[in-house]
Formats: sequence, C-alpha cells, structure tokens
Amino acid sequence: MKIPFLLAMAASIITGVVSISNNSSTNQTCIRMIIALIGFYVLGKILSTTLAGIVEEQNKQKLEAERQQQLEQFKLEQIKLEQEKNEKLKQEEHLGTKLDLFAGSSQDDDFSPLDLSQAIRTKVKE
Repeated sequence: MKIPFLLAMAASIITGVVSISNNSSTNQTCIRMIIALIGFYVLGKILSTTLAGIVEEQNKQKLEAERQQQLEQFKLEQIKLEQEKNEKLKQEEHLGTKLDLFAGSSQDDDFSPLDLSQAIRTKVKE
C-alpha cells in the first residue's frame, strides 16, 4: 500500500508551503519538512497496518460465515436424508404387517391340492 508514502509527501509539501508563506528561513523550512515527512510516514504506516488488519479480519469472518452456512446446509441435508430413510422404513414395515391370507377361505382360485397318494400312483403307473 502506498498510504504512508503519499501521506508523508502531502504533509511535507503542506508544511513547506506554510513555512515559506510565513517567511521562515530555508534551513528551518527543510527541518520542518523532514520532521513532517518522518512523523506522517510513521502515522501512515500505522494507518496502513490497521486497515490491513481490519480487511483481513473481515475476510476471516466472511470465510467463517460461509463455512458455518455450508455446515448448516450439510446438517439439513443429513436430516432430510434421515427422514426419507425413516419414511421408507415405515413404508416397508407397513407393507410387511398387512398380509391377507386366509386358510380355508371361500375364495377358490381354481387351486386344488395334489394328494400325495395320487401323485405316487401316477408315478408308479408310469
């Protein structure tokens, strides 16, 4: 960043113009400009470091917020998948509990059981 350099140069030029307008000697004007240059350079460096720290902190907070949001989305997806899995299990359990078979029911599906003795007789005759 060029903040320290630009701040120091601007302060030095303003100090020189003010000193010349007050009819100060050249040596006194140069000393004031050097002091302004050094002082405002240090001030600019502090300002630059502070601004860089603020920007870095904001970037960290932004990344942390994005990670937090991704984590929440992941958790929501996991919950949704778990709910779907539970619903499928409930449906499968429901399907397994309802079996409609009646022994000796009046519904005759054209099925006649083969007697064992009849099967043996036909096999022996062959």
